[in-house]
Amino acid sequence: MGGVPLTLSISLISFLVGIVVGLPLAFIRVYEKELSFVVDAYEKIFRGIPEIVLLLLFYFGLGPYFKFPFGDPFFVACFVLGLRSGANQSQIYRGAIRGVGDEQMIAGMSVGFSKWRAIWHIMVPQVFNFSTAGLGSEYALLIKDSAYVYVISLADVTSRAIQLKYSANDFVTPFILSAILYIALTFPLAFWLDRWGNKRKKKIGL
Repeated sequence: MGGVPLTLSISLISFLVGIVVGLPLAFIRVYEKELSFVVDAYEKIFRGIPEIVLLLLFYFGLGPYFKFPFGDPFFVACFVLGLRSGANQSQIYRGAIRGVGDEQMIAGMSVGFSKWRAIWHIMVPQVFNFSTAGLGSEYALLIKDSAYVYVISLADVTSRAIQLKYSANDFVTPFILSAILYIALTFPLAFWLDRWGNKRKKKIGL
């Protein structure tokens, strides 16, 4: 239980970083076709390389040369998982943009909105409504992926289970308990977000 606050902190910050990164990437992919190759390259890199490799690369590879900020394991964990989440969230938002459709963008621009003003005021709120189920799954995935941060010496749930394994000389119970904790942390939130998203879409007639 002592590792739960750290696990949740890393997951939440990484999720917010993912929103900041993923939402612009999705709109660039859809509405700025000439830059879509940049988004495609980003997604391929951060979805193709395992998180554990990225954590080791940034912390042990760059950390000795750039102690600020890559010498801080908490920063590296949030940074790496956030960039990875941004690549995943970009896919979620892109599907949501297609779900909203182009008609409202065209209507907004026809009354004088610029492209990016129409995106911000018309598309973004609706995109989040379409994305809630996928975002719930992404947040649950981030909680599970945060288990990799033990490799850079952060005392999360998995790290504490490993420590307990040695101190209690029990190689089974600590990992069963950590597995139960991860289920308790991920399932209720994903379930609630899915239900909330469906209610929200029905309320606004989507």
